[in-house]
Amino acid sequence: MISCAFATVSHLQTLSCFPRVRILHTSKRFHGQLYVPEVNLLLCVAACLVTVSFKTTTIIGKAHEICVILVMIITTLLMTIVMLLVWRISIWWIALFFIIYIPIESMYLSSVLYKFTHGPYVPVAMSAVLMVVMIVWHYVHAKRYKYELKHTLSPKKAQELLEHHDLKRVSGVGLFYTELVQGIPPIFPHLIEKIPTIHSVLVFVSIKHLHVPHVDASERFLFRQVEPREYKVFRCVARYGYRDSLDQEAKGFVHALVESLQYYIRDARLYSADEMQNVSYPISRDQSLSREKPSGRHAVYAEEMITPIQSFSELTTLSNGLSIRLPQFQASKMNIVELAKIEEEQKFIQRETEKGVVYILGETQVVARPQSSLLKKIVVNYIYSFLRKNFVQGEKMLSIPHGKLLKVGISYEI
Repeated sequence: MISCAFATVSHLQTLSCFPRVRILHTSKRFHGQLYVPEVNLLLCVAACLVTVSFKTTTIIGKAHEICVILVMIITTLLMTIVMLLVWRISIWWIALFFIIYIPIESMYLSSVLYKFTHGPYVPVAMSAVLMVVMIVWHYVHAKRYKYELKHTLSPKKAQELLEHHDLKRVSGVGLFYTELVQGIPPIFPHLIEKIPTIHSVLVFVSIKHLHVPHVDASERFLFRQVEPREYKVFRCVARYGYRDSLDQEAKGFVHALVESLQYYIRDARLYSADEMQNVSYPISRDQSLSREKPSGRHAVYAEEMITPIQSFSELTTLSNGLSIRLPQFQASKMNIVELAKIEEEQKFIQRETEKGVVYILGETQVVARPQSSLLKKIVVNYIYSFLRKNFVQGEKMLSIPHGKLLKVGISYEI
């Protein structure tokens, strides 16, 4: 039951139906062996309260009965759906199965409900509280995400904002964390409006967790540059497996990101869009990973592509037997001037990194619109705000150094 509680919370968090909690994967080999400290503490407190309140195992047993019966009924209903939609067996066999099991389980349920006030109300009340938390969190989270998607900055608006004459650049690198994988979040123009200053190098970072144990360091980052190029604004998606620890990766995160960014700048300069089409990539991701790669090489990614783009140095060393061939670069793109520009841009990124890195995190306050109903105001302004303030905050989940953190506040009316 305890393991089931951990797994349930993990799935709920994946579906954006539960506040953020720290989930620890205890096995390197088997997916699904979890430990959630917050849930474990909650179960401990609940067990102590139930034991002290009921005092006898008889009443506790009655409270447990309704859980067992409801699990049996839910299993029968789901089994019926599987037989109908997945197995697609005869409707008569499905009806026979349903007619036999549901009446028997319903009789057990009626006998438990007859003693509802003598214990079974406790798990029902706990389930109701959990259901309210799930509904409230998912509803507000979905509304918030749709709001951000609707108000995402278009490329044209972003270019106009970056080319604004009042915008000033300061030394250093700014890592702007956002949940959006594509586009610039609406909190960025809000920041520019209040403080018309951005760093010399600005990277919008999205952290995504994949359903694999580990993500290789050479495959962690996906990049795309925001136009115009001279403003050094990039989009980055950092991918982690469920066994990758952000706490352990935090120290080398900036170094790895900057190193991958430099490789991306080099390849983005050397390859044009037309030349990219002349490179044949592996059919599948597994096929690309199964190939032997030279040690010490780096794979650079474009955000919209599935398979890695081999760097220029890798393509020159690959044999003709592989299905990847080196594009024919125009002489103008291989001259010394172009290579010097690439090297200068890489050195610029490195210099700005050495001057300092600032982590920018949006502190979003979601509120209901003034014309909203009373129920919606209670759900959004009070229940959701309470849950958000009392669970793990974003900077702790992302292991951001507190001394280098800059929070930007904004309110969303949904």
